[in-house]
Amino acid sequence: MAAKKESKKKVGIIATAGAVILIVLIVALISGFTEKEEVFPTFQDVGGTIETQVGDYKLDKQAYLGDPNAPVKVVEFVDYKCPYCAAWTNNNLPKFKKDYIDTGKVQLFVVNFPFLGPDSIKAAMVGEILWKQNHEAFWEYTDALYAHQGEEKTIWANEKYLLSIIKKYVPHGDADAVKKSLKNLEGLFEVKEDFKITSTNGVSSVPTFIVDGKKYVNPDLTQFSDVIDSSLADAQK
Repeated sequence: MAAKKESKKKVGIIATAGAVILIVLIVALISGFTEKEEVFPTFQDVGGTIETQVGDYKLDKQAYLGDPNAPVKVVEFVDYKCPYCAAWTNNNLPKFKKDYIDTGKVQLFVVNFPFLGPDSIKAAMVGEILWKQNHEAFWEYTDALYAHQGEEKTIWANEKYLLSIIKKYVPHGDADAVKKSLKNLEGLFEVKEDFKITSTNGVSSVPTFIVDGKKYVNPDLTQFSDVIDSSLADAQK
């Protein structure tokens, strides 16, 4: 009798475990079917008048590094999905910052040119939101996103990934606040405005740098340093 009771007990445990597993599988399947694919915002989702003109980069609205009194202003056009932008930032910016920005010679501005995919716009929106949150958060985000950049031809800069970047690598940023801001499409107008600034000024690729009105596309650091030195010499005349 004891053996039969023990056998029935084991059967009951197995049946219960099986039922739990079945429920978990059903929930997982339902979640998989009901989870919606992310819809990325477009410039048509935001209104507002944007007026631009050649030579005006609206620097008072752009993220920047450096002393506002620096004699040379450098404007960089970027797409966070661009591998060349990542390479320039990862390989050249540290030395450029040390030699020119930290010494008060150059102020660097960043303008969005998100053209590589729908997720380029969202990545740029997050940058705009973080800039308003905390300037350090913006640069932490820029460095982290370029260091953990996905494949250019894939849609990798989705909201879940961008928020995970903030949580892991942006100590001065608030991921929860960014999520709420994205829901309200904050930052989209600023990105749209940047895109129009880009078009108005004839920029067609990234990274493109503007110094004294001249364009330099993905310049070698040595070449670019010569450009900056020449501009500094002219500023001192």
